[in-house]
Amino acid sequence: MGKIRGYVISAVVVVAVIVSFLFITQYLFGVFNPFYVVVSESMVPNLNIGDIVIIKNNTPDYSFDHLKKGDIIVFKAPGDFMEDGKPRVIVHRVANIQEFNINGINRLVVTTKGDNNPESYNGLDFPILKENYIGKVIYILPKVGMVSMFLKPPVNYILIAIVGGATIFLMRRKKEQ
Repeated sequence: MGKIRGYVISAVVVVAVIVSFLFITQYLFGVFNPFYVVVSESMVPNLNIGDIVIIKNNTPDYSFDHLKKGDIIVFKAPGDFMEDGKPRVIVHRVANIQEFNINGINRLVVTTKGDNNPESYNGLDFPILKENYIGKVIYILPKVGMVSMFLKPPVNYILIAIVGGATIFLMRRKKEQ
């Protein structure tokens, strides 16, 4: 019974570390997931397929209201949806910022464009409103995301389970020695 209790405690510790990491990243970056993998060539040569961008959205300098022309942002495309009905997440550069009166309220509307695209596309690059905005790119990790592009469900879940199980097993084994 003691071994099982030890494994349970180890599993709880691993889960607590993961949850703590998620809360810390949320606090530091202002978004639940600050890491996004570039999956198209629309931003070549500045961003390439497999690059990871790290975004921030928790201080005024990184908020939607303080965007500037030339900033690279991550947003939910306003009219481009994936097969599951969710909006596609895009990484593009701010091309234009205008204020429009929408239903009697003045609102900022951002237009973006991929550096490698010939033009901005309606429904993809505009109109980007505050509710579409996820965050501003603050750092780029070149090619690090290539691994995640190959590890899609269910392979990634299986690997996470194996790594988690192996970690717990090794922690318990070391403790017993």
